[in-house]
Amino acid sequence: MMKYFLASSLILLLVGCATTSVASRNTDVSPAAGRLWSAELRDDGQMNRYNVDIQVRGNHITGLCMLKKTDEGWRGTVINEFGVKAFDFTVTTQQCKLLNVISMLNKWYIRRTIADDLHFLFEIDNPDAGFQRKTTRAVQSDGTMTATLKRQKSIVRNPDNSLVLNNLKRKIIYSLNVINE
Repeated sequence: MMKYFLASSLILLLVGCATTSVASRNTDVSPAAGRLWSAELRDDGQMNRYNVDIQVRGNHITGLCMLKKTDEGWRGTVINEFGVKAFDFTVTTQQCKLLNVISMLNKWYIRRTIADDLHFLFEIDNPDAGFQRKTTRAVQSDGTMTATLKRQKSIVRNPDNSLVLNNLKRKIIYSLNVINE
């Protein structure tokens, strides 16, 4: 009985590894060929505006995110629908810093989580970012692109050019939709 269990476990393990490697080979895309931030989503020379929806454990924070490229990196701000600024941020190749954070979010663990998520979101196409070696990319047949960081975070660019960042570890979902003027 024990030798059949051992043999069947070994066969299942080998079959599982073989199908996983074939599936990932078919969907992987090189970072140069599959950029998540397209020209329709972000312009390096202009102010970029997005509707933002942040979901945390069933609660929604909605508002606007404004983003502009500078010499140092990206500078942005998130404000709610009433015009109250939630926080400002700067994103460089190495890190993201939150500035002028409202008191409700001004706790070290909240600031660090949001900063890490924004750094991953805005620097996902930068080959010099430190997390690029740990990131895998995939393209579905409907044009949906996905970038995943070690089963902790994933970014999905939908065919309608909306971006969704899912922090799987903290169960936070950030949705961005471009505001066309």
